[in-house]
Amino acid sequence: MAYMALYRKWRPDNFNNLVGQDHVSRTLVNAIKSGRISHAYLFTGPRGTGKTSTARILAKALNCEKGPTTEPCNECAACRRIDSGSSMDVFEIDAASNGGVDEIRDLRETVKFAPVNGRYKIYIIDEVHALSRDAFNALLKTLEEPPEHVVFIMATTEVHKVLPTIQSRCQRYDFKRITVDDIFGRLKTVVSDMDIQVDDEALRMIAVKADGGMRDALSILDQCIALSEHSLTIDRVQQLLGLVGKEWLDNLVSALQSRDAAAVLTMVDEIIRSGKDFQQVLGELGIHFRGLMIFKAAGIVDGVDYYSQTDESIKKQAAGFTQEQIVWIIRRIHEAANEVKWSPQPRIAVEAALLEICQRDILMNKSASADKAPSAQPVDDGRIAQLEAKLAHMMGMLKSGAASVATPKGSAAAASSAPKVTATVAKPVQVAANITEDGVELWQKTLDHLRATGKEQVMACTQNCTFMGMNDAQFVLGTPKGVIKGLLERIYRKNIEEAFGAVSGLNLSLVCQEVATVPEPTPRKGEIQEDVPPPTDDDFGISELQDDARERLDKAVDVFGDGFVHPEDIQ
Repeated sequence: MAYMALYRKWRPDNFNNLVGQDHVSRTLVNAIKSGRISHAYLFTGPRGTGKTSTARILAKALNCEKGPTTEPCNECAACRRIDSGSSMDVFEIDAASNGGVDEIRDLRETVKFAPVNGRYKIYIIDEVHALSRDAFNALLKTLEEPPEHVVFIMATTEVHKVLPTIQSRCQRYDFKRITVDDIFGRLKTVVSDMDIQVDDEALRMIAVKADGGMRDALSILDQCIALSEHSLTIDRVQQLLGLVGKEWLDNLVSALQSRDAAAVLTMVDEIIRSGKDFQQVLGELGIHFRGLMIFKAAGIVDGVDYYSQTDESIKKQAAGFTQEQIVWIIRRIHEAANEVKWSPQPRIAVEAALLEICQRDILMNKSASADKAPSAQPVDDGRIAQLEAKLAHMMGMLKSGAASVATPKGSAAAASSAPKVTATVAKPVQVAANITEDGVELWQKTLDHLRATGKEQVMACTQNCTFMGMNDAQFVLGTPKGVIKGLLERIYRKNIEEAFGAVSGLNLSLVCQEVATVPEPTPRKGEIQEDVPPPTDDDFGISELQDDARERLDKAVDVFGDGFVHPEDIQ
């Protein structure tokens, strides 16, 4: 007789042998006992968790000669035909290769006929999500009102691809990933029936690597047994699966814990020489630190897998890291795994990540500082610049005496208390700069250049500043307190530097020096500065305001200041 793979030989043949899916088997058993057999079932869950096996068990339970029964005998002709796949009443359809609308139309024609030998005609549609949309629609009417002797059992790993109209006509059963302990117990049962010595650590490693799938676990065990002779050790399993091994991981974690960069690089070179895959190395390292993270957070938790780590090793390794460091290390490992996918030199990405982990304290502090920094919010820079320019223009007119305090008529006390602008001496500039006649002339030419090039908003700010000298690398502007200095430095620096360079031929940087009060600008040679009479209440329309409007205006003056200009002056 030809050799039969372990996952086929040890396929569960009744509900009692179904591993890790007690909620499914218990519900189906109760339904059979009470006679509440549905016409359509939808089994969904990860691969290798028993969906197709459960469908076959249900088919045998319904068509067994002793049934319907919750425990098919597996000995009658009906059960044997279902096991061998030769039953004329049980059809297994692979939707991945028979998912067209024509195949479903043929199925609709065959469901009309009565069963040949059994009680029910059962259709098991595997990977039902592979059906085309037209095929789903063709199946819909038959699935909604099938003949009494027909039962549909559909299995899928991607239930989200099944149309909601199909799902609503089925009883849905969700299969869970099988736990490591359940897989380990099943593997112990399998190897006990074989003439081979297997270490428990090897079986547990296989159970972890199976990732919740019993079929995968049996396939890995079958392959490992073929590699070994009469005994199976954890070293053989690691060699077959391409794993780096528990010993290497323990040594690497110890080197990272002690910040031994030389030892880390040596171990990376060693694992590369052995031909291990970088993704595999980082994946196992991430799972290893996951165990440390869980232990740090909650100690030893029953039912949680720690990737074959013993309690003693977990306690020893976790003591060398803080919880924040472990979380940061896991994130850095995941980043390195993504970098390896696209890097032309994946070794460099791995070494860089491990060396950063050795310097984790410094890097974590930098990361924490960056996290605490205020995040930049999207703003309308153009609108803010316009508003700041208008505000600067108003402040300039206030300081030059072109605006007066707006007070209601008849309020002599308020008028007498209006603030007066007095010229003060500017604070000393903090950079070494000399004020020369040539420098002042260059600055006046710069203002002319800005005016000629239409930089009106820049002009609104610079007319409130005074030239305070220049040196070989910089030219200095004295700015009033408030938003002017920030506006020049953030928004208009480049415009002013380009204009100054255009008229002077020099590549100098702008330095803004905030002063208490900017002195009045010196008029150019031959230029006569005209006296601007202060505006009156009538100029602003204040005399026409009602009492409540005057009160609101007074409050606005208290909050925003007392500088007023005509609307047409605001560009």
